[in-house]
Amino acid sequence: MIKFLDGDAISAKIIQTIREANEYLTLVSPYVKLNNKVKSELTYLAKTKPSVEIKVVFGKNDKNPNKSLSNDDFEFLKTLENIRISYVKELHAKIYCSEDRLMLTSLNLHEFSQAYNFEAAFVIENSKSIIGSLVNTKSDLAWDEALAFVDQITESSTPVYNKGKVYESSWLGFSSKLVEEYDEDNSETFFKKPDAAKDSIQLGFCIRTGVNIPFNIKAPYSDAAFKSWKRYGNETYKEKYCHYSGENSGGETSLKSPILKKNWKEAKMKFNF
Repeated sequence: MIKFLDGDAISAKIIQTIREANEYLTLVSPYVKLNNKVKSELTYLAKTKPSVEIKVVFGKNDKNPNKSLSNDDFEFLKTLENIRISYVKELHAKIYCSEDRLMLTSLNLHEFSQAYNFEAAFVIENSKSIIGSLVNTKSDLAWDEALAFVDQITESSTPVYNKGKVYESSWLGFSSKLVEEYDEDNSETFFKKPDAAKDSIQLGFCIRTGVNIPFNIKAPYSDAAFKSWKRYGNETYKEKYCHYSGENSGGETSLKSPILKKNWKEAKMKFNF
């Protein structure tokens, strides 16, 4: 069965997917910034169902991956049992799934996206796990193809952190026995920051002249352009360029709004302001 969701229903379904996972939980999102509710559900899942394999795949920002997954969120994820964190530079897909449900969505696992954007999702329920169907339906085919795509992403990803426990079920499956533990941490090398001198200044564009300047939404002018602006000091005066992208803004930028609306989300995630 395939359903369409939008708005708050997407976040609610993500929470439900985390809560109901019994075998595995895979969270694929270029940008990850966890809100307290998601953290609480993940913590509870790891404590009450330690055998559930949790995978988190993030992407983008290859020169500074901490912009896609903050150190605070990374340290939190490391506290979970049976967790695998990995990275795909070219990642754009957002997929959240368990053994019973798979969600394809526009929504990043990021509290900003969840709060301020119009988002949509298709949810595929695994009918085979629900009714044990022997007849393949269209939704079964969609499930198989989507799950294969998720596997392709996780298998091609670069491991960052991998911790887990392997359990062996007893005869008749009434109990399980811990047979192996592992903890592989590549984060120190992976998150190593680029040369400080090169990374200390992140460039934006003067909203009046379009020349490169340090990115700063409170100071989106070159020195010369600021002196010109200061003559009148009009914060809503229509300017020519977007401070983030450098593209012609058609008068839709100003000191008060230096970034085009269409670029605001991307700029906020990239520069973490």
